[in-house]
Amino acid sequence: MFFGKKKPKDSQESASGETPASIQPNPAKADPWFRHADNAKDSLQNAYALKLFASGLSFDNTRLDLVESILSCAILHRDQGGKSAPSSEKKEIEGMGPYGKFASAYYAWLRDLGNIKVALEFMRQALAFDSMAWANHHANTIFKMHLSGKTSKKGWVELMRLCGEANNWDLAQQAGAKARELDPSDGDLDTEMKNLAASRAMTEGGYTEAAGNEGGFRKMIKDADKQKELQEEETLAGGAETAAAPLERARQAYEADPADTNAVAKLLQLLRRVGDSDAMNEAKRVALAAFKTTSEYRFRMFAGDLEIKVAEQRLEDRRKAALEDADNQELALQLEEADRSLQELKLGEYSERVEKYPTDRKRKYDLGTVLFRLGRTEEAMAQFQAAKDEPRLHADAAHNLGLCFHAEGWFVEAVAEFDEALSRVESSEREKILDMKYDLMLGLIEGAKAEKDLEMAQRAKSICSEIARTNIAYRDIRDRRREVDEVIGAING
Repeated sequence: MFFGKKKPKDSQESASGETPASIQPNPAKADPWFRHADNAKDSLQNAYALKLFASGLSFDNTRLDLVESILSCAILHRDQGGKSAPSSEKKEIEGMGPYGKFASAYYAWLRDLGNIKVALEFMRQALAFDSMAWANHHANTIFKMHLSGKTSKKGWVELMRLCGEANNWDLAQQAGAKARELDPSDGDLDTEMKNLAASRAMTEGGYTEAAGNEGGFRKMIKDADKQKELQEEETLAGGAETAAAPLERARQAYEADPADTNAVAKLLQLLRRVGDSDAMNEAKRVALAAFKTTSEYRFRMFAGDLEIKVAEQRLEDRRKAALEDADNQELALQLEEADRSLQELKLGEYSERVEKYPTDRKRKYDLGTVLFRLGRTEEAMAQFQAAKDEPRLHADAAHNLGLCFHAEGWFVEAVAEFDEALSRVESSEREKILDMKYDLMLGLIEGAKAEKDLEMAQRAKSICSEIARTNIAYRDIRDRRREVDEVIGAING
């Protein structure tokens, strides 16, 4: 093949001497991860489901049958404003199975679908670790990402080479043409494109036979109409405006068999992606009907999440109106009522979910946040204490538990929880760390006042200084510095 593979310097071959060709999928280790991922996806824990899918793929990279389920989960994560993957989770996946680098790079992109740099790294690792079919399947989406941005000639050339390495000749040639448009005088690029055409001629007829070997995915799909459908759905996944064709097919599949849970899930995914009021109303009707027909609780949760989304939008509209007319008391009351209605709606939904899934710590955490917002502090504390048993929730749960203790006037306990939260938070989460330090400082100030404790006051001053050195404009940090000085002065007499 014309485009030679460049092994990353930290690839498995260079690290251990084991070449990608010598490693083998291990379905026995992968399948439990995939089962857990399906359960997490059904309960709408999208970020967690993506991590579980990636963990499974680190052991078995042949499961292309999961690609649509994985992608739908990633789209929901994106549409709900989900965050990118923490570095600790990427490293964890990378070190799991023989395809860990591919799986970790894929996970990073799934958690950040709009990031071209991360998407290209996924393609590189997929090609380096015998997972070409995955790179080839997603190449169309990544190409469209380049079209929608201001891609440089260098960017198009890089994409051309990656697509060529994946045997995706059409996209490779299109990427090369885009690069040539930006620099028609580049003779080396012309030569490279001629060599690309020659490589295509040598492998005419497409990719090698089986999925899991080089290429594979498009060879598996022999029906041209089915291939067109997949490309249209990838266009939708990449954020395109037009969703009419895949949406209409999804409606037809659902109407043909309303009890087909896969058809229901596909239709709901596409309706949510469209996102206008008509689509949301249709999605709610379909979800509730599916729950009644199939008794699958995930559809009931989907309908509830749609209601929450509408209430959140109503709150945001009221907030904007109140900001534009700050002296209008009626608008202020409407804003307060919209917030109260949203919290009451969440309380009903999340309480039911905790009852349905009593061992799900994330649901307990979500319920705790609502209870705290409603002033039901003691009930919130019980939920946060349970949520701390989940490692990925520990830092946030401890932080919120500290806020609960602070609200109750238990400042020593609040300080202990804030310290615990800071010991468990990711070092990359700088804003969150500042928030935790600020709340710790407040707890120390109030504790120093209540106990006449000079040591607490001096520690509060030290943390205040640390925050100011990091961001002098952070909240009311200047006022807090004056306050802590006054507290120290009062204690010293």
